[in-house]
Amino acid sequence: MLIIALFFISIELTLGKLKVIGPEELKQELDQKNGEIKFSIANFGNIPWGRRLSGTLDISDPIEACTQINQTVKSHFVLIKRGSCSFVTKVRHAQNAGYQLAIIEDNKEEIIDNITMSDDGTGYGLQIPSIFISKSDGEMLTKYLKMPKADLETEQIQLLIKFDVRQQENIDVLFAFSISSGETYKFLREYQPYYEKLKHDNVNYTVLYPLYQIIPIPDRPIDYQNCISYGKYCSPDPDRSGIGTGRMIVEETLRQLCIFNLTKTKWFDYMQSFRDNCTSAQQYETCSPKVQQEVGIDNQLVEKCIRDQQETHTFQINNETINYKSNQFLETQLSLWNTAGVQQLPGIIINHQDYLGKITGANVFFDICYSFETPPESCGNYVDGYIFQPDQSINLYLTIAIIITVMVIFFVLLFCVYTKLIRREFKESSQAQVNEMVSQYIQFYESKDKKSKEAI
Repeated sequence: MLIIALFFISIELTLGKLKVIGPEELKQELDQKNGEIKFSIANFGNIPWGRRLSGTLDISDPIEACTQINQTVKSHFVLIKRGSCSFVTKVRHAQNAGYQLAIIEDNKEEIIDNITMSDDGTGYGLQIPSIFISKSDGEMLTKYLKMPKADLETEQIQLLIKFDVRQQENIDVLFAFSISSGETYKFLREYQPYYEKLKHDNVNYTVLYPLYQIIPIPDRPIDYQNCISYGKYCSPDPDRSGIGTGRMIVEETLRQLCIFNLTKTKWFDYMQSFRDNCTSAQQYETCSPKVQQEVGIDNQLVEKCIRDQQETHTFQINNETINYKSNQFLETQLSLWNTAGVQQLPGIIINHQDYLGKITGANVFFDICYSFETPPESCGNYVDGYIFQPDQSINLYLTIAIIITVMVIFFVLLFCVYTKLIRREFKESSQAQVNEMVSQYIQFYESKDKKSKEAI
């Protein structure tokens, strides 16, 4: 029930703020609208979570960017009008033109919270982030961009964009997966080394599988092929008219949940081997125990876990008592699925905030690292503005001691050099005076001797 409580909080829509930092006249106009432009983030491209981007803005030519963009001014960001082609197409043309961020303006008045810039299936290769803004905000920017300017470069719009994350000391991460999706296993393969980096830090993982329910409390013995327990726990048919059924998916979901609960490290190993060896739903029941044995998981513990989560219930039909089983793991999955607000599969939620952008192991790792209030050493030097050290206090004292020692040695050497120079100067000065006095004495003596001889 604790897991349910953690994710019962409504998931934050991934909205951010775009701020105008120049020119002053546009900034003043925006200040009348609370000073910032709201935006939503696309679910493709590399999103620089936890970081900020600043740069100048250009307007796309052509405005809808459905063909190659002609870059007129050297800018960092580009404003593009929605319509006529997919979001991915527009952003790809922006990326090819050298822009670092694509800003898509809506072509009608509506609440942008309800708009998702979706991948059309070809967006995996996109690197730059892209955002979506309202029609009114886009028109305000467009109006200024089209105004005559004496100097196109010095009078450009300058923007600051924040890709903020919700930061906590203990990170909550939810992975939503489909057992029959290749993208699930691709992501897990990429993320596994980063899991190893973070496994001793305060990261709490939860996995979520898409389940649904036909009958919350069974009252008749209807055998649904995509369900167990007479319609209480169901999964979509994995191959429609094929041999595989949703029931096979539910049963494998239970095995994976138990393995995850028993050992997360071996769960990653299991998932990779499962993908390679268990290629169809009808194989899962016989294939899974072999994979468990291969990666070092005790199958008896997995079966015991499944039994321990079950509770037997009954209902009456024509004076006949019929049993069915509820399962606490599956109950939790149903509750999570109804409350987590997963937008896509695979889906990631970090600290109750939707992860959007290209789902790769590295990208999710960066997002998790930026979501720490105090990033751990295992994040390495990936988080801007932080220096990770095993013990910062000890290193600080050591650094201070080294600095003091170096300063003492420097002043001692300086004193020695100064003393030596003074002595040398004094010796040279004294020698010069002695030589001068001797010369004067010799001259005096020779002069006196000469006078004495002349007198004789």
